[in-house]
Amino acid sequence: MCPSPPPPSLASWVNRCPLTAWGYELWRARALSLLSGRSFPLEEELALMCRALAPVEGGVFLDLGASTGLYARALLRAGAARVYALDYAPTMLRMAVRKARRHPGLVPLLAYAEAIPLPDAVLDGVAVGGTWNEFSHPERVVQELYRVLRPGGRLWVMFAHRTESPLQGLLERAGLRFPTLWGLRALLEGEGFGVEGWREASVGFVVGTKVARREGQHADDKS
Repeated sequence: MCPSPPPPSLASWVNRCPLTAWGYELWRARALSLLSGRSFPLEEELALMCRALAPVEGGVFLDLGASTGLYARALLRAGAARVYALDYAPTMLRMAVRKARRHPGLVPLLAYAEAIPLPDAVLDGVAVGGTWNEFSHPERVVQELYRVLRPGGRLWVMFAHRTESPLQGLLERAGLRFPTLWGLRALLEGEGFGVEGWREASVGFVVGTKVARREGQHADDKS
């Protein structure tokens, strides 16, 4: 497990602010349209996520960096038996629980993505929606994802792609990170995921499957 939490940053402070939790879904309803340069409604994003993690019905999933639980609620509406909503911000998790009152099966986890408090191989799928840009130690997060997923378990990641814009430079000073699609694919494949990916303007998407290793096989030795 991660020996200590990631270092504090302006981004992590903002995410703990109650006002951020209150306004988060107003932003997310427009976020992909603004980032992709086309009409990209939230309903389309949620449908893509659920298809990427199918079959959903009866499964157990993790919404990693859940914020107010948009992905978690979508998975529960699609028939998931249980969805763990993990976030380090108590204000976000309280809002997620409040919004999921009509969706039994949501389990809040106050924790960091670098140290997921779940046993090995218990999840059918993991969804990460934008929070990937906030991870201080993405290599550790990928190791944790591989650990908690069952063989053949599915992964969905949506993230803001690196563009070298001045705005991204400012946001990096606040604690955010902007990977490329190719860099994220290489990171996931290096740990043992079979990965597909695409991007629309500055938005990247990755769909992965946990590939079971042969006994004794190391992450960087898959030949």
